[in-house]
Amino acid sequence: MLVTKPAVLQRPKILAVDDNPANLLVIRRVLAKLDVEVVEAASGNDALKATLDDEFALVLLDVYMPDINGFEVAEILSQEETTRQTPIIFVTATYADDVHRLKGYGFGAVDYMAKPLEATILLSKVQVFLELYRHRVALRDALSELSARNRQLEIEVEQRKQMEQEMRHLAM
Repeated sequence: MLVTKPAVLQRPKILAVDDNPANLLVIRRVLAKLDVEVVEAASGNDALKATLDDEFALVLLDVYMPDINGFEVAEILSQEETTRQTPIIFVTATYADDVHRLKGYGFGAVDYMAKPLEATILLSKVQVFLELYRHRVALRDALSELSARNRQLEIEVEQRKQMEQEMRHLAM
């Protein structure tokens, strides 16, 4: 039987999405200070494919990309059950005005960061979302364990009811 570690004990994954390899390198180097796995995607389509395979604590998402832009990626992620709760921080050099920020927040973004990225600010924000992710996973694991225990107790109650019926039948 394959035994996996609870998700809370595994290294959280962060999805970094940018069509510029230099920007991905900066993100990777900054986040190397944390105990996380950085998964890189060079396009919106690559990002969507990555979310099919993995659960992410956070998505750092460039807005302007050649195939589908960050707003479109965020919209798709917000519609999927498995990614709806994944926080998105838009990272952009071009769409930092209030109109685009509001559009991003409308698609589920939790924050906006302007390029070039300031390492201390990025680390601080990522650490907050990692902590929230760890709590969310711990809660999910606890609920799953509680649900399993509840099912087990329901089976025991049903077995006891059957035994009680059999004993009453024998007592007659």
